[in-house]
Amino acid sequence: MSCPALRRVSLRRVSTRSLPKPCQLVTAVAALTTLSASAAQPTVEYALGLKPRQQVEYDIPDSGAAAAATLSMEKTAAMTSWVVRGADGTLLRRFADTNNDRVVDHWSYYRNGMEVYRDIDSDYNAKPDQARWLGAAGSRWGIDANEDDRLDSWKVLSAEEATAEIVAALRDRDAERFLRLLPSADDLSAAGFDGSLLQQIVGRVQAAKRDFAALAQRQQSLTPQVNWTAMLAGLPGVVPQGSDGVTRDVIAYDNVVALTESGGQGGGQVFVGSLIRCGQVWRPIDLPQLPDSGGVVTEAFALFSPRSSAATVPSAVVANEKLKPMMDQLRVLESKLETANASERSQLVGQQVAVLEEVVEAAVPEEREFWLRQLAETLAAAAQEGTLSDGIEQLERLAASLPEDDPLKAFLAFRLASARYASRMLPPEADVEEVQAAWLAELAEFVEDYPEAEDAAEAMLQISIADEFSGRETEALQRYQAIAQRYPDSPSAAKARGAARRLQSVGQPLDLTGTTVDGKQLSLSQFKGVPVLVHYWATWCEPCKVDMARIRELQERYGRQKLAVVGIALDGDTGALQQFLAARPLPWPQLHESEGLDGRLAEELGVLTLPTMLLLDKDGVVVDRNLMVTDLEKRLDEQINR
Repeated sequence: MSCPALRRVSLRRVSTRSLPKPCQLVTAVAALTTLSASAAQPTVEYALGLKPRQQVEYDIPDSGAAAAATLSMEKTAAMTSWVVRGADGTLLRRFADTNNDRVVDHWSYYRNGMEVYRDIDSDYNAKPDQARWLGAAGSRWGIDANEDDRLDSWKVLSAEEATAEIVAALRDRDAERFLRLLPSADDLSAAGFDGSLLQQIVGRVQAAKRDFAALAQRQQSLTPQVNWTAMLAGLPGVVPQGSDGVTRDVIAYDNVVALTESGGQGGGQVFVGSLIRCGQVWRPIDLPQLPDSGGVVTEAFALFSPRSSAATVPSAVVANEKLKPMMDQLRVLESKLETANASERSQLVGQQVAVLEEVVEAAVPEEREFWLRQLAETLAAAAQEGTLSDGIEQLERLAASLPEDDPLKAFLAFRLASARYASRMLPPEADVEEVQAAWLAELAEFVEDYPEAEDAAEAMLQISIADEFSGRETEALQRYQAIAQRYPDSPSAAKARGAARRLQSVGQPLDLTGTTVDGKQLSLSQFKGVPVLVHYWATWCEPCKVDMARIRELQERYGRQKLAVVGIALDGDTGALQQFLAARPLPWPQLHESEGLDGRLAEELGVLTLPTMLLLDKDGVVVDRNLMVTDLEKRLDEQINR
């Protein structure tokens, strides 16, 4: 079984606002302080009772799951830890000594086996002074210099998280929380501001510092039930070095809006204004604004919106002004789609399509093609997911409305073929072979009708993949080679060249090189003298994990002196991979580059599905390029015992 696409899993989330008192955490440290096998072991119940210093969503097992959990000491080269695992081995907590003084200095909390939060004792006095949110919980990194459980400053804070902090500060009437976001004059100078512009911004920051507490006290719209949901903004801009008042490139957002919602009671907005990147922290420079009853806010300072003295406004700008309300609607819908259930998604996608149709009508001619493509992509995705029952019909009507010589005809034809295939595969009773045959025939017709289209190479690649995995390897090889020759600069060509190399690799020496997840250079040639198993995988590929269990078992049986294993992790998210490996360590090296299935490590051999395994003999020559886990033991025996 292979993994052609990413799979997502919905997890139980538990949020805590009840933080431990300092004395509670010191007591907890005392219970977990001596990290040695001879020390009295704390209980699972006690370990699970420890709580993060700051608010975060993490897994809290119910009483049954807690009773089945285990607590054990684990040692690695980097640290010694007390580790709590669920009955299935999933990581729940890790309390680690990272400097070998036998005292806990990292308290880690997990969700679905991935670390989402860590309290850190960086000065090794048994009291946390830093807080890090990790993985899906975000990227915040706060400093608690006086160790009183309240953050004093930020070391890392994304723009999105900065707007969430502003909403929370207003909601909770917490002026201190807002003030630690504001930049100092030194922060602004280091960011690149100088002269009168620096003084102007410093003045705005001082006004925000002065007026926030009064604003928070009088506001009535952000009740305790309100939560931040998303940040609305265009692309960040750059004020280049050499501009008036700027000594180095300044990166900033203008006209930022934070979206909020209140437990199904509808959404709201907080106008943030400009955000400036100061090192690794994004900071506001103005007092936030809450729209009045008419939804109006006063004009704010902006770095990228100079006043125009022209008497007339160009028609293109007028048209863009017409699009702004629609852009806001699309951003809100996109935010809601991220957390919507199936029935809600259907309704939201329908609204999204309706807004996009309005955008197409309102767009100026030079922008219309872009928005038509967006509409087509949205309809195609909805049809493939089954969230829009008439998605294909709408795509067909859109295609029929275009002139025959319109370049978008080819664009729509390819998406129609893909949408029809996916929608026909949705019913449980679908005849897979029949559906696949119809799809491949439609792709072949597309290539014949639109040989120069931008999607022609991808259509040929899909046909080639079907040929290869149906055993028609000669036809697949010829088509891979044709793609590389006819469309040499397309993304599909790189994959096709690699796939052709892989199909012809048996009997040929193979030397892949790259960087491991721990930053070391690795080459297959360094393992000459023993057979090498190369395993392409990703954390989202469940069959890959079945392979790993079998590979681990066989390597333990044969020993590393007789069998080398090299993993090639094709995750696009390096952080998720590192967390996976921390929770489930593997005893063989892992090559990784963040481009995943679209990167060099996959393209060199045209790896198109996961898992993929290759076996090299003691001389580094490929003996099997498509090894299945069911044949693994037999093929390894042949190489190791020959």
